[in-house]
Formats: sequence, structure tokens, C-alpha cells
Amino acid sequence: MEDENFEAEYAAEAAEEEADRQRKAEPPPVLDHAEFLTWRSPRTVQKGPARLDNPLWHWLVRTRHSAYSANNAFDGPSAFDAGPMWCFDRMGMSKTMLPNGRVIYIGGEHEDHYDPDFFIYNDVVVVDTDGSIAVYGYAREEFPPTDFHSATLVGKAIFIVGCLGHPEQRVEGHTPVFRLDLETMIITPVETSGEAPGWIHRHSAELDADGCSVVVRGGELWLGPSHSLQENIDAWSLDVANGHWTRLSQLDWQRWTMMRVDRKPNRLWDIRQELWRHEHGWEGQQSYWNHDDEPDFEALAALYRLDAGGPAPEKGADYNVYRVVIDGVVVKFTEERWQVHAIVEGRLSDRRLADLRRTTLALLQRLDASDWEIEATVHSSLLQSRCLH
Repeated sequence: MEDENFEAEYAAEAAEEEADRQRKAEPPPVLDHAEFLTWRSPRTVQKGPARLDNPLWHWLVRTRHSAYSANNAFDGPSAFDAGPMWCFDRMGMSKTMLPNGRVIYIGGEHEDHYDPDFFIYNDVVVVDTDGSIAVYGYAREEFPPTDFHSATLVGKAIFIVGCLGHPEQRVEGHTPVFRLDLETMIITPVETSGEAPGWIHRHSAELDADGCSVVVRGGELWLGPSHSLQENIDAWSLDVANGHWTRLSQLDWQRWTMMRVDRKPNRLWDIRQELWRHEHGWEGQQSYWNHDDEPDFEALAALYRLDAGGPAPEKGADYNVYRVVIDGVVVKFTEERWQVHAIVEGRLSDRRLADLRRTTLALLQRLDASDWEIEATVHSSLLQSRCLH
């Protein structure tokens, strides 16, 4: 079955690569240099919805060239000098299929913050069944830059919930909600009440069977500038008629986050890559391990095991997630470049929890040849402090 899944995934990836190749084969529109510069950069409008249709952007919607490759196609100025170029190759952009076949794309971001073409968009792109395209722009005051949000179709409107956005636009404990009217294309903020999830992004949302509420699950929560992002483990419901939030669950799970004391990136990815090369690599394959000490494979094998004879952690669906069963309870560890998150999907005894935290920290310190610590408890209604101890 695993081989069948692999073959299906490989075939799907190959089909997508071929579709992308065909999209990008479309030649660019004929524009003189002045016309190109007119529409090269993202456009700010005073009030939306403002139509921003032009041949360059329509071509980019169809082909999804990156900003860098599109700029090169027109011999444009460097993004270091001229700023980011508009493009439709985006992460965290929502796609909503309407019953009539039209597709609504909202926001999204291009590249990471350190790239000169980085930009978070606040536009709406509509692709009709005949292939025609409409681009709508909005003032940032009425619809701020929005990425990694959810978009849920409710009647003749789309409810846009959450986002990551720029650091300066985030408000601790607040959940941004906007309503896109599909008849007028006007976007308005939704005033909300009740217990909201907080500044959430990368989540899923769906219209409840009652047709009156949007249910939000999963994703990550921003809990303030001094805390790392935390996984959302609960479910929330938004009444679309009155904007009232209801918390649907309040899981009593233990959770904590570990990171290096010096706050530098850890080298878990490096050692796992080196282990793969050691076990599966070919003769002469280059090693990318560039640390002074040797990789500690023995510590890696013991990582996330509380008992010597206990089961080994199993890799999750995501490349950086590991699960292990301890005392009949699943414990999930998520490895990131700057920290490791741990969630007990239930509760361990105080003694076993303390032992797990201590042994994991000790092994992480061995692997990194650096001191680690547990991030301070987040005192928030979103993360009960008793779940962190």
C-alpha cells in the first residue's frame, strides 16, 4: 500500500510539473519598457475594490512565473533597487471555487521576508470559466496584507479568517475576520465577540452543516513577539450572522517548547541529513556536515524515548514530526530550525512528564553541543498554564 501511495504521489507531482511547464510556455505580452515599469510593482489604491487589470498581471496569473523570472523576461530593474515585482506565484493564498465555476484567489505572499521580492498581497483575483481574469485592489486600511488565512464560501460571500501578516499588524488575542461580497467585491471587516482563537494562521475552516457558522481547526497561533508560534489544538466556531465566536473544545493537554539558550538555530536537520547519507548514501557522496564535532547518532537514536526498551518514535506525515507512545499516550514532537515543540495528546503523570522533559533536553544538548532550555509558560486563555507544567 505504501508503494501504491508513493506511485500515486509521484504521478501527481509529475502531472503538476508538466502543467506548470505548459503554463510557463506562454510567451510574455508585447510591452514597451515604459508599459512594463508602469505595472511592474504592486499597486496601492486609495479605496477598493479598484480594477487593476493589465496584460502583464494577467499573463502572470496564467503562467505563475516568479517575480525574479518575470522581471528578467522584461530586462527589468533589480528588486534591490526598484522593490518587489508583482507576481502570482504565492504561498498562503486561498483558492475558492464557486458553484458557477469561477475561482476566487485572495492575498498570499511571495518569497520570504529576507528576499527583495518579498511581498504580502491584499488583492483578489477572479478567474472565470472562459479564462478571463479580473484583479481587484484594496486600500490597506480596509483590507490589510493577508496570507495563510482561510476563505469559506457562505452564500454570496466569502469569510476570510485569520492570517500571518506583517509583525506590526498582529494583535495578540485578536482574530481578524473579513467578508468579501461576491456581488460587489467589497471587503468589510467583521466585528466579532466571544472567545476567539487569537491571531491564527495556516488553519483549516469549513462551513458547518447548519450553514450558519464557520468552524476553524488546526493551524498556528501567534501569542506575542516574545513567544514562539504554538500549534492550535482546539476547534472554534464563528456565527456568520452575528460574528460571535464559540470555543468548541478545550483540550487538557501538556505542551512545552524547547530551544537553545543562545537562541541560535539548532542542527537537528543537519544531523538527520548526515544520518541519511551515512545509511543510504553512495560512495563519494558529499557530506554537508560542517560542524567541528562528529554527529552523535547514538543520541539521535535515543531522542524522544523515555524508557530504554520503549518503542522508537515514528515519523509523522510531515517530515519534521515524530510521534511516540508513552504510558499509552501519544506524544508528538515537531522539529523546527529554532525550536522543538512537544505536545502530550492527553496527560502523563507529573513524574513521567518531568522525566521526559529532562531526558529530552539532555539529548538535545548532546546533539547540539549547546545548552537548551524550555520556553517560559505562556499565560493565556489559549494555552492554559497548567498544561505546560
